Amino acid sequence: MKIAAITIYCNELFRADAWKKYYEEYKDDLYLHVIVNNGNPEETDYLRELFPESLVLYNTTRNMMASYNLALRHILDEYPEVDAVAQIVNDIRLSPDGFSTLYKYLEDNPRLAMISPVLLRKDSDLIDCYGCTIDTRTLDFIHEDAGRNWKDIPEEFRQVSGLPAGIFLARRSLYEQFGFQDERLEMYSDEVDMGIRVARLGYLLGATSRVRAWHQHVNPGGKVQRNPRAGFLMGRNQVYITGKYYTKFKQMRVSVHMMVRGLDEVRSALMHGKGRDSRRFGWQMFRGAFVGMRMGS
Repeated sequence: MKIAAITIYCNELFRADAWKKYYEEYKDDLYLHVIVNNGNPEETDYLRELFPESLVLYNTTRNMMASYNLALRHILDEYPEVDAVAQIVNDIRLSPDGFSTLYKYLEDNPRLAMISPVLLRKDSDLIDCYGCTIDTRTLDFIHEDAGRNWKDIPEEFRQVSGLPAGIFLARRSLYEQFGFQDERLEMYSDEVDMGIRVARLGYLLGATSRVRAWHQHVNPGGKVQRNPRAGFLMGRNQVYITGKYYTKFKQMRVSVHMMVRGLDEVRSALMHGKGRDSRRFGWQMFRGAFVGMRMGS
C-alpha cells in the first residue's frame, strides 16, 4: 500500500491549525502527501514549515483543476511505486485507518476505480453525502440520504455514479487511462465530469460507511454565503460538461435548468433577506448557464 494524497491550499491561513490537526490523524496511512499552493506565493515557505514531511508545490494560477493536475503529474512521473492517489480538502477530518480501509476495497475489487467514505456534516452523525447519483436528465448531483444518521443505513458499501470531490481514493491505473482533470472547469462540477468519464471507461465508483469523514467547513468569520463566482462556475460548468458528452438539445435543456436554478436562488435570497452576495450568486449562476453554451466541447 503506497498512497499519495493531494491537498490544495489557497490563502487559507485561518484553517492552518485545524488542518494540521486533521492531517496528523491520517498521515500514517500515507506514503506521500502533496500540497499545492495556488494562492499567495509568500505562504509556500510557511506551508513547508507547518508540514515538514509533505511535498509543497506552487502553482502560478488560481485554477484548482490545474493545481490538482500539477500534483498528479508529479506523482505519476516521479513516484512509480505509488499505487493509489487520494484527494482530500484541508478541512476534512477522517476516521482512524480511513485511507487504509478505502485501499482494501480497491484491492479486493479490480473493477472499483474510486471510493469515498461516507461524508458527514460538521461534528455530527448526519450524512452530507454517502455517494451520489448523477441525474442523467440535468446532471445534478442527487444526495438521497442527506440529513439521515449514517448508523440508520444498514449497507456498509454501495455502488454509486458520483463521489464528493473533497475526499476520495483512486487507483493509479485509473489516472493512467483517465488522464488529468479538465482545466477548463477551474473548480466545481469536476465530480460530475469525473463520474461520467470513469463510467465510460467501464469502471465502478463506490462509497462505504466503514470510513467516515467530516467536512468541518472552517470558514473565516463563520461566513456561510457562497462567493458569486462559485455561482457562475456552477452554472457554466454543468452546461459545458453536458456539451462534452451529450447532444446539443440536451445541453440546451440543462442550460435552461441551470438558469431556472439561478433565478430560484435570487428569489430565495430576496424572500429570506439573505444579502447581496446571495442574490449575486443566483444571477451569476444564470449568467454561467448562458456562457456554458458557448464553450464548445
